Amino acid sequence: MAMEHGAPKIPEKLRVIFMFESTGWFDTTAEEKRETILPALHDAISSWKDYDAKLLGTIDRDILTAGHAGNAGYHALLLYEVADLQTVTNMTHSFRASGIDRYFRIEAILGRPFFLLES
Repeated sequence: MAMEHGAPKIPEKLRVIFMFESTGWFDTTAEEKRETILPALHDAISSWKDYDAKLLGTIDRDILTAGHAGNAGYHALLLYEVADLQTVTNMTHSFRASGIDRYFRIEAILGRPFFLLES
């Protein structure tokens, strides 16, 4: 079977990895985390279901790390399948709209399934 690698085709559904970093989180009290910040984070991420975003997987680096993200720049990775760029914008905006961008940073990386492993 001959393999060619031409220009990438934009798929119907995009893959997006959200790099999630705790920033102001470390400057808060346990009470703030429990009563205010974690519920707001949960609500923001739960709202992503309204955008027809499909969760494919997550990775949390907390097994071998503690504290600030360091050089990696993220604490967790969230992998979603989404319909379009506006969906990604809506998802990131949920952090701004809820005010949790004071405690967490989120950044999206767009792509598609890797052609050699998924067809």
